Amino acid sequence: MEGLRELLIEELKDLYSAEKQIVKALPKIIRGANSDELKMAITEHLEVTNGQIARLDQVFGQLEEKPKAKQCKGMEGLLEEGSEVLSEEEKSALRDLQLIGAAQRVEHYEVAAYGTARAMAEQLGLTDAVELLAETLAEEEEADKKLTEVAEALYNEVNTADSGEESDEEDEDGAEGEEENVESKASSRKAGAQKKTAPKKKMAGSRR
Repeated sequence: MEGLRELLIEELKDLYSAEKQIVKALPKIIRGANSDELKMAITEHLEVTNGQIARLDQVFGQLEEKPKAKQCKGMEGLLEEGSEVLSEEEKSALRDLQLIGAAQRVEHYEVAAYGTARAMAEQLGLTDAVELLAETLAEEEEADKKLTEVAEALYNEVNTADSGEESDEEDEDGAEGEEENVESKASSRKAGAQKKTAPKKKMAGSRR
C-alpha cells in the first residue's frame, strides 16, 4: 500500500500541474472565443478550476504532503493544440467548434486522471480525499456536457448559414435561367416576325 500511496501522490502532482496550466490558458481562450455562450461556459469553468486547485491542496494535506506540481506534459500538449487554433483561424462559429474540441479533450484527460486518483484513494481508505476527488470529477463531467450543448447550438448556426448560402446560389441560378429563357423567347419572336415580313420571290418562267 505504501507504493500505491506514492503513486497517488505522483498522480496528484500531475493534476496540480494540469490545473495550474489550465488556469493560465483559459483567459486567452475566453478572449478568442466568438460565441457569448462559449465565453460564459469557459469563464465559469475558470472559476471552478480555482476551486479544484483548493481541493487538491486539501488532499495533499490529508496525505501530509506539501502541494507540489510535476510538469504535466499531456496537458501541455492539449493546451498547445488550442493555442494553435487561436493563432491560425479568425473568429467564427467554426473556430469556436475547434476550440470546443480542444477544450473537451482537456476535460476528458481530467476525467480520466481524477477517476484514477479517486480509485487509488478508495483503495487507501482515504474517505475525505475520495469525496473531494469525486466532487471535482463530477464538475469535469458537467463541464464536458456543457461544452457539448454549446457545440450543438453552433452546429445549428453553421448549418443554417450553409443552407442560406445554397439558397442564394439557387436563386441566382434561377434568375440567370429565367433571363436566358426570356432572351430566347424574344429571339424566337424576332425571327418569326422577320420571316413574315420577308418579300416573296417571283418564280422564273411563270409567264409564257
